[in-house]
This record gives sequence, structure tokens and C-alpha cells, in this order.
Amino acid sequence: MSTTLQLIMLTLVGVTIGQANNISYRQVLVPVLSQLKGGVELHLRSSKDGDHDFVRFLLRQGKYSMSISRTLELDSALPHHVLLFAGLEQLQEAFPQLTPRGGFYILALESSAPAEDPQLLQFMAEVWRHHNHSQVYYIQLDRGRLLLHNPFNQSIVLVDGTQAYTQIYQNLNGYPLRIYIFDSVYSAVIGDGANKKILSITGADAKLAKTVAKQLNFTPDYIWPDDEFFGGRRSDGSYSGGVGRAHRREVDIIFTGFFIKDYLSTDIQFSAAVYMDDLCLYVQKAQRIPQSIMPLFAVHVDVWLCFLMVGFFGTLCWLCLRALNRGLGIPRIFDAQKSRGRKVSSWSCALRIFIDTWVVWVRVNIGRFPPFHSERIFVASLCLVSVIFGALLESSLATVYIRPLYYRDLNTLAELDESGKPIYIKHPAFKDDLFYGHDSAVYRRLNAKMMLVAEGEERLIEMVSRQGKFAGVTRSASLQLNDIRYVMTKKVHKIPECPKTYHIAYILPRPSPYLEELNHVVLHLVAGGLIQLWTGEMKERAKWSIQRFPDYLAQLDVGRWKVLTLSDVQLAFYSLTIGCLLAGSVCLVELFFGRRKRK
Repeated sequence: MSTTLQLIMLTLVGVTIGQANNISYRQVLVPVLSQLKGGVELHLRSSKDGDHDFVRFLLRQGKYSMSISRTLELDSALPHHVLLFAGLEQLQEAFPQLTPRGGFYILALESSAPAEDPQLLQFMAEVWRHHNHSQVYYIQLDRGRLLLHNPFNQSIVLVDGTQAYTQIYQNLNGYPLRIYIFDSVYSAVIGDGANKKILSITGADAKLAKTVAKQLNFTPDYIWPDDEFFGGRRSDGSYSGGVGRAHRREVDIIFTGFFIKDYLSTDIQFSAAVYMDDLCLYVQKAQRIPQSIMPLFAVHVDVWLCFLMVGFFGTLCWLCLRALNRGLGIPRIFDAQKSRGRKVSSWSCALRIFIDTWVVWVRVNIGRFPPFHSERIFVASLCLVSVIFGALLESSLATVYIRPLYYRDLNTLAELDESGKPIYIKHPAFKDDLFYGHDSAVYRRLNAKMMLVAEGEERLIEMVSRQGKFAGVTRSASLQLNDIRYVMTKKVHKIPECPKTYHIAYILPRPSPYLEELNHVVLHLVAGGLIQLWTGEMKERAKWSIQRFPDYLAQLDVGRWKVLTLSDVQLAFYSLTIGCLLAGSVCLVELFFGRRKRK
């Protein structure tokens, strides 16, 4: 290294450390060690190091657990390690050991001259450049200093408290971070496919990524997404998609929401949960009820049953009144039997009452009033109730002609199981734990029906809406955003019983120095309601977007009144035709039997 460059680096070190050289490392090392979660492993070069002042100082502290090793081999069960070196040369020989393991390294140097500070800074930069690791404390025992490396302004920081390491990551000074984001429910990417360059990003995840970049002061370097967006573990043990990039430490932060679940990799970690979402199944919407029989479905079955029961109950009440009037000898208003010179049998009278009851009940004028006052009062009350039922039926008919009715949809997983439809999935992660591991026999059968298919030129939801022979799996928010037109136009139906509910977070490589500050910003945005605001805006805009599709507006009859035509009153003509045929048949039968009687 040239003398000029050494002087420049030495000047940077001096400016950073400033006038804090009088702070002893022992004043801040103990609280730093007490805040480290997990045990500490002390690596000694030989048994003679047991008499070293620094080692005795560490052993006298009882605020943390410590194990002692006489080799440089690191125990994977302990996250933090303390190593003692004679000087900078021995420290440089241990460079391969300083890989990120999720904990801190505390490297103690017995001797370090001020002239070696530029070489120490260069060593710190090499550790960061090759291992992307900054969780390293450096102790200069002869000078009594505890140091950290700030990789974002290439300087040495003198530790003066337990928050020194956290403060480094509160301002990244425009440092470029590799950000991975792709098209998902709450994110969309606009890019140049020929050059594989991302031009802009939109969505709630994109707004959060931009907010975090502004708060932490880093420059996002967006990476072109893979074909397998989310990805997972392949059969050969490798990883694809975003999971694979984080596993191989090719990205710093993935700002697309992932389900918090096991992706079969210990080299990734999640941020704080941002929002929740359901993993649901959807099927083809049930067919529309034909207009010829739509009046039969205008009201619920219980209304029709009540209508029939009231008709039979009214007949029974009228018969009881007639029997009571005759038994008590109450005089008639007029004697229709004597005026006609013939006597009516009890069966004929009962049949007449039955017919008159249903004539009144269906709001048709009665041809002959009953001969008793009590029966006339009963008929008047029956007419009033008939008006109420008629108004209910008429209003329901007007509603169903404006809003078409459909047959019953599949609303439970048990009904989906009984239908025998296979379940197609487009991500292998769905098959891992959607139904797997449940004691329910329905879940076990549904898990056996799942099939992984690849989306080609035609999307899976389009295939479900057009063919309807199978079910699909997707996120509930996806049906409210990207695929809302299929739901609003009654092409697909989401089964309300969703088998899984997940917390959703962002993914980082394990370990990541950005996790703590990222969670700090994310949790503030969640607590402030901004995440809910951004996702709500996207859902509202998705509802408005239906206005851009004229064919869907025509199908929904949006913006115009429903004009009834002859096809809308088919049932009335069917009823009239059937009634005329029955009346003609009865007339022919009566003529036939009348002639036989006369003969």
C-alpha cells in the first residue's frame, strides 16, 4: 500500500475515533457481553493464556455463560466467540474462520501500534467484502480500546456503549443493497425484459421498501426476478426462486411477502410479520338458474313451505268453523241448499271449502261467500295474510330479475371432497402443509387429490373458470386484487372455509445485520396503520379496475335497468299451458262419463 493511501486511511481513523481514546474497553465490554444472547466460547492458544489479564477479566464476570477451548475450531452450539491474538499478522491468518454464524466475534489483539490502524481497517473491509459480516468487535488490549467497523463509510468506530453496533445500521450512507422483489399480490414490477433491468416497482410492498430505504438511507439495487418467484427446495436438494437467492446470500432483503413457514432451509430468516392472509381454494361458480324456473327460487324453501302449511292449516280452520256452526245450530245468512232444491253432502262441502281456501290464499276473488259471519271474518283475515305473502313474493321476483340467482356453490371442504374434484396447485410450497399433518379424514383425502401443475400460456384460474372440473389454490388477497374480475363476474367462487391462515413477512439471509433496523421500521409502519392503508388502497383500486373491462360490464348489466322480456316470464306461460291441458283433459273425462250415465 502506498504511503499516501496509508496517511489518508489513518486520517479517517483519527477523525472517527476523535477524542474518545481515553475510554477503556473494560467499561463497555461487560455490558456488551451481557446483552449477547447465548453462550460465549473463549479460544485460548495454550494453557499459558489462562494467566493473561484479559482472560482473567473475562472469567471474573458472572453475567454470561462461557466455555473454554484450546483450538480455533468453532463450536456450532455457541453463537459468540472470543479469540486472543498476539498481533495483526496472527489475526489475518484467522481470516477464513470469521464467517457469519449468527453471533459476534470478539477479537483481542495484545499489541497494536497506531501505524497499524490502516491495515486493521483494510482487514475489516476484507471481512465485510468476502463474508458480508460486520458482527466483529476488535479489542486493542495495549491501547484499551474496543472497536467496530462501519462498512458504510469505511471507518473504525470506537465503542462507547451497548448501542454502538445498532447505531451503525441506522444510517447506511447510501450504501447499495441488493433488493429482490417480483410480481405478487401486493407488489408489481415494471422492467425491461430484453436487458433484464427493473424500471419501477409498485404496490404496498414497494411502498414499504421505498420507505425503509429512505429511513435507513440505502440505495436499492433491484435484482431481476427468476421464473420461479417464491421458489423452494428442489428434489436434488438445491433451492430455486427467492428462497434460493436468500439461501445462497445473493440478495440482502426480499421485499415480497412470504408465508412464515418452514422452507427447509436454515440459512434464511424472516422479518417481523407485516400482515396476514388466508390460503383458500376456489372452484367454478355454480351455473345460473334458468329464467324459466327462476320464480320458484325467488324466495327460500322455508317461505314456500310456510305458504303451503298456511294453506292447509287455513282449510282445517275453515272446516272446524263449519262443523262448529252446524253443531251449535247457528242460523245461516242464506240457505243456498234450499234455494236450489238439493242437498249438498258433507264431502262436497269439505271439497268446496278446500277449493275456496286456496282461491282466497292465492289472491283470487272468491265466487261464493260463506253462509256464516264467523267464516266470513276468517276469510277476510286470510285475505290480509295473503296480501303480505303476495307482496313478499312480488318484491323477491323483482329482485331476482335484476340480480340473477345461481345454484348452490361448494361452501365447505367436506362438500369439495364429496364432489370428487382434483385440486391443482401452481407452487410446490402449497403441497407441503396445506392439508398435510391433520387428523381429519377430509383433509387427508383432499391432500391426496392435490396435483402440481405448471402455468403455461393459460392461467390456472382461467382454466378453472372455463372448465370447472377441478379446484385451485391461491391466496385470499389474490382473489381480491389480481383476480377480482373473476369473482365480480361470477366466474369463480372462493370456498369460505380456508384451511390455512399465515402471517406474512419478508426474507433475509441468515444471519443478516439489517434485520434489527428493518424490523424497527416495519413495526412502526404497522403500528401506524400505513401497511393497512396501502393494502386497502390496492383493494379499492382493484374494485375500480373492473370499469376498464366493457365485456364484464355488459355481463353484469352495470349502469342500466333490467327490461323484462317474454323470456323472463316463461314460467307463467308454462303454467298457463299446463293448466289448459289439465282443464281440457278433465273436460274430456267429464264428457265421457256424462255420456255413459245418460246411456
